[in-house]
Amino acid sequence: MLPDGTGAPRPTDRPGALPPGPGATPLQQLRALKRSGLAAGAAAVPGLLTQIDDTLDLEAAGSLLSGARSREQLATTGLFREQRIALLGSCTLDPVPPLLTAVMLGHGLLPEIRLAGFDQWRLEILSGAPTLKDLQPRIVACLLDDNAVFAQIEDPLDIDAVEARCAAFPAELGEWTRTVQDVLGGLTVLCTVPLNPLRRDRVIDYPTKARLEAAWQRMNADVLDLAAQHPNTVVLSDAALAATAGTTFGSDRMRHAAAHTYAPEFLHAYATELARVARADLGLAAKCLVLDLDNTLWGGVVGDDGITGLRLGGAYPGSAHQELQELARDLEKQGVMLAVASKNDDDIARETIATHPDMVLTPHSFVAVRANWDPKPDNVRDLAAELNIDPDAMVFVDDNPVERGLMRELLPQVTTVELPADPAGYAAAVAQRGDFNLLRLTSEDRERTQLYRERGRRAHLQNTAGSLQDYLTALDSQLTIEPAGPLNTPRIAQLFKKTNQFNLAGHRYSEEDMARHTAAGTTAFYTARLTDRFGDNGLIAAIALSRTDDASWSIDNFVLSCRVFSRNVEDAIVGLVLRSAREHSATAVLGTYARTAKNAKFAGFYPARGFLPAAADDAEPQSFRHDLTHITDLPPWIRVVNDEGAFHVR
Repeated sequence: MLPDGTGAPRPTDRPGALPPGPGATPLQQLRALKRSGLAAGAAAVPGLLTQIDDTLDLEAAGSLLSGARSREQLATTGLFREQRIALLGSCTLDPVPPLLTAVMLGHGLLPEIRLAGFDQWRLEILSGAPTLKDLQPRIVACLLDDNAVFAQIEDPLDIDAVEARCAAFPAELGEWTRTVQDVLGGLTVLCTVPLNPLRRDRVIDYPTKARLEAAWQRMNADVLDLAAQHPNTVVLSDAALAATAGTTFGSDRMRHAAAHTYAPEFLHAYATELARVARADLGLAAKCLVLDLDNTLWGGVVGDDGITGLRLGGAYPGSAHQELQELARDLEKQGVMLAVASKNDDDIARETIATHPDMVLTPHSFVAVRANWDPKPDNVRDLAAELNIDPDAMVFVDDNPVERGLMRELLPQVTTVELPADPAGYAAAVAQRGDFNLLRLTSEDRERTQLYRERGRRAHLQNTAGSLQDYLTALDSQLTIEPAGPLNTPRIAQLFKKTNQFNLAGHRYSEEDMARHTAAGTTAFYTARLTDRFGDNGLIAAIALSRTDDASWSIDNFVLSCRVFSRNVEDAIVGLVLRSAREHSATAVLGTYARTAKNAKFAGFYPARGFLPAAADDAEPQSFRHDLTHITDLPPWIRVVNDEGAFHVR
C-alpha cells in the first residue's frame, strides 16, 4: 500500500509523468522538482516538506531527496547548512535516515547521514568505527530498545537479575559514550529505553511488576543523568517522544518480520527531535518570538471590544490566552526575545499591554512592538533589522490563517507556527515545536532581552549625538580580554557555533574541540567582554590563535556578535593581537577569510587593517599576512582594561 492509502501507483509516481497540476500534493510537487532538477527549485523544498504531516509520506519524501546526487544539487545552491550524522542502534532503524533527511531539509539543513549495521552499536565503536569514521560526524546518535538490556539476562523472570542489570546498564552506556567521543568526537545523542509491554505483561504478580517498573525507571533516570556527567552529550526522553507521537511500539508482525521495534510515528518524533539537536549544534536555534495580540495573546479585538471586553484569564477561553502568555514569559526568562506584530493602533495596543489586570506580560517583556496597519511581513522584516538578527531566527505566532499564509508567502525565512482553531491548544502548539532549544543555556542567553533593551538606549544616544565619534566617545566602552576557562568556555563555543555574519574563517569549535586543542597546546582561545555606560554587553567575541613553524601567529578564526557592530571593537581586538604578537617576538600574524553565504560584507576585513594577501587573490580560503611593521592605533573611544600582553600563544 502506498503512503496515500492506495494500492496502485499514482500517475505522477511513474517515470515520465507530466508535472503535477495546481492541486498537486507536496510530495507530488517534490517529485516534479526532482525530475526537473533540484538545484533550480531548491528554495521551494523546505516549504513543501513542512507541509507534509503524514509519516509515510514524509519518509517517501526523504527517500526521494536522499542520495549523493540530490545532496550535491542542493549543496550547490548555498541555501542549506550542512550537517553530518552517524546513527547506531539495537533494532532496525532504516526509516530514520529518510525521515531525518526530510525533517532537516525542512529546517534548512542538508544532512549527510550514515547508519551502522543492524545491532552493531557496540561492535562498531569498539572496533574503531570502520563504517562511520571517515564521515567525521558532528553528531553520533544511538537509539536502543530493551533488547540492549535484556540480551544479557538469562531468565527475564529473575527479578533480582533484572534489577542488577538495570543498575549496571547506565554505567556501561556512559563508558560507551566516552569511547564514542574518543573514536568519533562530536556530539553524542542518547535516548532513554522504553520497556516493551510484552516484557512487563509476562510477569503475573503485582509486587514483581512493581519491582520491574521501579528498576526500569531508575535505570532511565540514571541514563538521563549521563547528560550532566559527560561533556557534549544530549539525552532524549522516550516518554517525551511517545507523548508527541501518540505511540511507541510498532506492530508485532513488523517486529517479527523485520526487527522493527518502534512505530513509524515514534521514529518520526525521534527524527524531529534529532533535527532540533542538529540545529542547536550549528547555533541555529531561534532567538525571537513575534506575537500577534487580538485573539492570540488575548481573546477578542481590543479596537472593537475595548480593554474591559477582552477575554483574558479566568475561565476558558481567557485561561487559554493567559496560558500562551505564561509560556512566552518563561521563554523570555530563558533569553528568547519577545516582540509584537499586530494590526492595531499603537497607543491602544500599548495601553492594553500596560493596564489590563490579567496581562502576564508587561511592556518590559517586549524588546519591540509593531502595532500598525502595515503588512505583517513588512513589520517582521523591520523588527529583524532593528534587532540585527536574520528573519530565520524569528518565530511568528498569529491566530489568523490569512496572516500566517501571507508570512509564509512573503517572508518564508520566518518560522510560522500553525495554530489549532481552538485557543486551548495555542501554548502547546508553540512549546512542542522546540524552535528555541539549545544545547546549553548560558548567562548571556538569559540576559539577552536586557542586552537588547540596553541596545535601544544606545540607539537613542546615537540619534542625539552630534557625530558618530561623539556617540562612540559618550558610550565610554571598556574592553576586557579573557582567556578561555571553565566559566566562559560554553559561551565561547556558542559564539563560534552561532555567529554567522562576522565569522571570518567559518571554523565552529565545540567545547570538546577547544579542550582537545588546549590540551595539545596547539591553539589558544580567548574571548572579549564589552561594557559601556548602559551596562554589560556580555562576552561578544571569540578568537582562536595558534603559532606556525616560522614563529608567526595565526588567527585561525575570529567571530564577533552582531550586537556590537559599528563600534570598532573588531579593530581593538585585532590591534591587541598584533601588539601582543610583536611583544612576544612573533615574525608576523596570519589571518584567513573563508567566504560563506552570510559573511560576504567582511571579505575586506584583513586588507583594511594592514594585512597583505599571502596567496593568490582567487585562492579559497583567502590567506593574509601582517608583518607587524606598522600597527595602527587602537580606537580612542574604547578603553582596554588589560592591554599589556592581552594575548599569548605557546
